Amino acid sequence: MRQLNRYFRYEFWPFWVFYFPAYFYWAFLAIRARFTTYFTAANPLMNNSGALNTSKYAYLSKLPPAWYPKTLLIQQSMPIEEINRCLEKQHFSYPLILKPDNGERGKGIAVLNNSKELIQSLEKSKHAHLLLQSFSHYPNEIALLYSRMPNQKQGKISSITTKSFCTLEGDGHSTWEELLKQNIRISHRWQSLKKREKLPWNQIATKGDKYLIEPIGSHHLGTQFNNGAALHSAELVQLLDHWANQLPGFYYGRFDVKYKNWEALLKGKDFHLMEINGVNAEPTHIYNPSNPIIKAYATIVYHMKIIFEISNQN
Repeated sequence: MRQLNRYFRYEFWPFWVFYFPAYFYWAFLAIRARFTTYFTAANPLMNNSGALNTSKYAYLSKLPPAWYPKTLLIQQSMPIEEINRCLEKQHFSYPLILKPDNGERGKGIAVLNNSKELIQSLEKSKHAHLLLQSFSHYPNEIALLYSRMPNQKQGKISSITTKSFCTLEGDGHSTWEELLKQNIRISHRWQSLKKREKLPWNQIATKGDKYLIEPIGSHHLGTQFNNGAALHSAELVQLLDHWANQLPGFYYGRFDVKYKNWEALLKGKDFHLMEINGVNAEPTHIYNPSNPIIKAYATIVYHMKIIFEISNQN
């Protein structure tokens, strides 16, 4: 039943199904531009403006090192001995995050606690180029969609998404396994999660007890996306202008950020930029469970128009 309910909530639909109506608007914009891939002109900094075949490391590494977690670019085919030497040389320590260098929507991301898990994840990976990152222990995560016209100095933030990591909470009468199976965001993965996590699965979970089942802020892995529009401020726009100015040729994209607290973030302190996405970046607040699908499509069209206007000017 939980799996069936997922089909009635567009936030869980496959990408191509949900975006199918938007393809017609893309065709309209392509005709206006007289160029089917007009969007590749939006971000000269990025290969294909971040639409596809784009290296995350290529532009993340252009930022001050203190702004993002320690990151190592590796090849999936590299011998584990060579990878371990690189990790040791650059003073990495577990836990680590493994992710595709050109991945999207949180697919292929794993938290690694030791070298054995690293070997296993490398063997399963279908990506040739991968990133190993130090795990960021900042407790909060947010996604900020930013755009700026090339002839303007100040940009705007059109989407703010706060993230609620997937957590099991005891109700005093269900076992941990039952709670896992009842959670609509991860019930389809309950078998693999049960093998991965060391919990007393058959024990009744005490009411109020919480267990973080997914520490990665990916909707694909179970994180709930919420509309954070109330956090918009002039200070936040100024901060993103500062970030974007470090990347000449970047005019549209989403900053995925982990941070200690909101006050420090607005001052440009205690944060990590986890990723910067280009024109493939979604206004992820639309996946809030309470957001109507019509409003979601209106938001998508609005952002497609922004990309068109930036590309046209470039």
